[in-house]
Amino acid sequence: MDERRRKRISGDIREALSELLTRSTSDPRLEQVSISRVKISRDGSHASVFFETSGTEEQRKEACLAVDSASGYIRRSLASMIHLRTVPVLSFVHDVSGEQGDRIINLIEDLK
Repeated sequence: MDERRRKRISGDIREALSELLTRSTSDPRLEQVSISRVKISRDGSHASVFFETSGTEEQRKEACLAVDSASGYIRRSLASMIHLRTVPVLSFVHDVSGEQGDRIINLIEDLK
């Protein structure tokens, strides 16, 4: 699969997952989850879904558990939302880069 096609598919998956998490899930723990990016493997069979969470540390842990438990439902729902021959296997990765960036900005502001 060429790079352009992978980027297009990863964008489509990211949009579909964002819509799915905001509108179609009944678990309140998933309301704090936002999809930051999706990375597709070269053959298109696997997708790493990077997500961010908000709230307290306990709420973040609960949101991560909710994402893991709902992964099968999310993949089935994704299959009906996007039109691919095979839907990639989704691996969810908690993305903490935003939190680290905020912490670094706060440290820099404290130095001023």
